[in-house]
Amino acid sequence: MTARIILLTPARRFIGNRLDLGYQIPLGLVMVGGPLVDAGHAVKLIDNDLNGWSLERLAQEISAFNADMILMGHTGSTAAHTTCLKTATALRVLFPNVRIAYGGVYPSYADEATLRECAAIDVIVRGEAEQVVVDLIAAWENDADLGKVLGITWRKGAVIQKNRAPRPIQNLDAYRPAWELVDWKGYEMFGLGRSAGMQFSRGCTLTCTYCGQWLFWKTWRHRSPQNFVNEIKTLANEYGVKIIWLADENFSADPNVTREVLELLVAAKLDVSINLNTTAANVVRDAEMLPLYKAAGVDYIVMGVESLEDNVVAAVRKNNPYEISRAAVRLLREHKIISLVDIIFGLEQENWKTLWRKFQKICALDPDILNCVYLTPHFWTADGRATNPRDVIQTDLARWTYRNQVIATPSLSPALLFTGVKLTEGLFHLRPRALPRLFVGSDARVRKIFRESMLVGVRVVLGEIFEFLFETEFSPRGSVTEINSVARKSFAHSILP
Repeated sequence: MTARIILLTPARRFIGNRLDLGYQIPLGLVMVGGPLVDAGHAVKLIDNDLNGWSLERLAQEISAFNADMILMGHTGSTAAHTTCLKTATALRVLFPNVRIAYGGVYPSYADEATLRECAAIDVIVRGEAEQVVVDLIAAWENDADLGKVLGITWRKGAVIQKNRAPRPIQNLDAYRPAWELVDWKGYEMFGLGRSAGMQFSRGCTLTCTYCGQWLFWKTWRHRSPQNFVNEIKTLANEYGVKIIWLADENFSADPNVTREVLELLVAAKLDVSINLNTTAANVVRDAEMLPLYKAAGVDYIVMGVESLEDNVVAAVRKNNPYEISRAAVRLLREHKIISLVDIIFGLEQENWKTLWRKFQKICALDPDILNCVYLTPHFWTADGRATNPRDVIQTDLARWTYRNQVIATPSLSPALLFTGVKLTEGLFHLRPRALPRLFVGSDARVRKIFRESMLVGVRVVLGEIFEFLFETEFSPRGSVTEINSVARKSFAHSILP
């Protein structure tokens, strides 16, 4: 039998995307699309986060495709959760006989709560979905017992059933991304042209206390280097992709495998710009390999530095004390690779003294781009479990984007902390030492990416200021009693008339 399946990303329209940061290909759905197409199903990908269609237009597209099933997910998993539930609820009214499944990081952890809160969703797909969705669709087509489908949470009458999880996928090469499903217009970054996401590895060798990705993927694994490079060749040669962002949590966890990938990319001569995530410690470890990174097309490296205090770095189980992070930034600049560092506000009790010390140490660190984020207490992480729920002051899950304050700081009101963070970002990027780098000191492509990044950053910060002043509300301390109840409150509030 052939099922007609919609892969749907609901419209969240995050402020950064709206203000020209660009939309990301819904890579998770593209990854599950390949196995479904190869199993003989008719599949249509609708990225409504990019399209921004009204419910009526979305319903028209689903109806015209004559869909049997809708598989829903989102790249902005936590912040998009409420939107996903609202979309499922609306579609259930319009399509009462269509089966709806929902997957991603947030619903994988909040699977039972999600089914209790949203009657419109039939199944939660937990964790890696490539094989799970093929088995699920086969069971739905044949009206078979869902109890035999690994990795799902579902309803059996009024009872919620949670099937055991499958083993992590050992051969990632066995599942291809369905690039043919992508409507490529609209996916561009940094003025370079068409962009695409890709994933070489899953998981992370670190176990940071604020992060749940290493828990989600279970163990660090990777595609074979040749398979990965072949996919990039396909993107470049068949789809005209000019810039690739890697969704890996820690691309270069294994230095020997990293070298093999980079050498294959150099040999392929693709002229594609690559943006990847790794750790400062890995950059320093790979110092002699950095010319190979650059030759392979790596123009941009994101490093989660998180804190500038060594005791805090150790407490969150990172591997980059301050001097290692400084060395990493220096090495990347020497090799004409843009460094973006994430700094988390809230890992220590913030006050004006800590903010000033952060600013001084960030200036000494001297990355090209600074991304200030807030500690976000996902209930499945160690930091989430350690957070007193009564300190949570942001109960709108759509604001859990890492760029919005969620946890109260005793010494600073939300307005004062927001002011301090935005001043840190603004003053850092406007330093006389930093501004000349927009025009000199690197190759032409890197300068273009750097300038475009900075222009986007200015627009986003201005948008965030407007959003904070006119659209953001905080709840009193003590209004939350369980962190994992925030989603329930957020969804219940969103569907009230």
